Amino acid sequence: MITKTEKIGGKSVIRVLKDIDDMKAGEEFKMALMELYKEGEKEVVIDLRQINLINSHGIGKILMFYRRFKAIGGELYVTPLRGSVREIFESLMLDKLIPEIRI
Repeated sequence: MITKTEKIGGKSVIRVLKDIDDMKAGEEFKMALMELYKEGEKEVVIDLRQINLINSHGIGKILMFYRRFKAIGGELYVTPLRGSVREIFESLMLDKLIPEIRI
C-alpha cells in the first residue's frame, strides 16, 4: 500500500507512504486520488512528508488531479515540502500552482 487516506478538519488527506518513482507506485497513487474525486471531495491534501523521491509518475498524477479538482470547484494542497521533493516542486514551479497547508 502506497497511500493512506483520512479526514482531518473537513479535508481529505492522502498520506503518501512510499516514493512515487515507478509506474506501479504512480498507478496506486492515481487510484487513491480517483477515489476521492469520484466521492466528490472538494478539498484534498497530499501529504508527501514521508517520501524522498517523486518523479514524473507522481507529478503527472498530481497535475492531472489538480485540473480535475479545480474543474469541480475544489482545491488541491500539499503539506509543507522538504528536501528533494521541495526542489522538484520548485524546479517545475508547482509550488506556485499548488498551495502548501499545515494539517
